[in-house]
Amino acid sequence: MQRSGLITLLTDFGQRDGYVAAMKGVMLSLHPPAQLIDLSHEVEPQNVYAGAFLLQAHYSYFPPGTVHLAVVDPGVGSERAALACLAGNHFFVAPDNGLLDFCLDSSGRRAVRLTQKKFWRKTPSSTFHGRDIFAPVAAHLARGESLANLGEPFELQRRLPSLECRAVGKTLRGQVIYIDRFGNLISNITAQRLRAFSRNRPVTITLAGHLIGGLCKTYSDVPPDAPLTLIGSFGYLEIGVNLGNAQARFGVRCGASIAIELGQTI
Repeated sequence: MQRSGLITLLTDFGQRDGYVAAMKGVMLSLHPPAQLIDLSHEVEPQNVYAGAFLLQAHYSYFPPGTVHLAVVDPGVGSERAALACLAGNHFFVAPDNGLLDFCLDSSGRRAVRLTQKKFWRKTPSSTFHGRDIFAPVAAHLARGESLANLGEPFELQRRLPSLECRAVGKTLRGQVIYIDRFGNLISNITAQRLRAFSRNRPVTITLAGHLIGGLCKTYSDVPPDAPLTLIGSFGYLEIGVNLGNAQARFGVRCGASIAIELGQTI
C-alpha cells in the first residue's frame, strides 16, 4: 500500500520530560521526510481505555497509508507482544494490550508481532519501547517497509473488557470511558444506540446516581453552571456543565456508571 508520509503519535508521556521528542528524533533520523502529527500526549497515565478511545476516534480523519504510533504501555518490558497492524487502509504500531481492539472490527486486517530486531534500535531499553522498538518500526513503515518483513503473523484478540452498553429492561446502562480537558464526561453510549433504545420515547439520564436531565443539542441550551447531556462530536453521549467542569462537579472518574431510563422527553 502507498504510504501517506504521515505518522501520528498518541502517548501518555506528557510533554515535560522529553520522551516524545526522543521518539520523534528516532523517526526523523530514519525517515527525514516524515510528517509527525501529535494526536495527544496527555492520555491519563496507564489508561489504555482512554488511549484506545482517542485512537479509534481520530485515526480515520487521516489519509489512507498513514502510520499511527500509539504507546500507552503499562506492561512495557513484560511478555506482552509489540505489534504492527494494517486495518482500514491505515497502519498501527502499538503494544498488544487493547489499544488496537477496535481493529478487530476491520475486515481484511493483518497484524504481525515485531520480532525482526534489525528494525529496532540496538540494545533496546526494557522501559522505553516507545523510543527503541515502536518509533523505529513506525518510521520503517512510513518509508515503505512491508508489514510482513517486520515480524511474524499475529492474530489480534480482544484485550480490554467489552465497553458495550447494555439494555436491561427499561434501562440502558453505560459508563464514562473518557474525560476531556474541559471535564466533559464521554460515555460508551453512541447516538445510534440511544435512539434505538428510546425510539423517541421520554428518558431520564443519571450519572452515578446524580440526575442530569434530558438531552440537549448545545451547551447553551442550559444556563451557565448547569449540567447537561448531549451527543458530542465523537458521536457518543456526553455529560458536561455549561461553562463549567462536569468531572469536578460530580467527582467521578472513568468507569462511572450512566443509566438512561424511560421517563423524560429527550
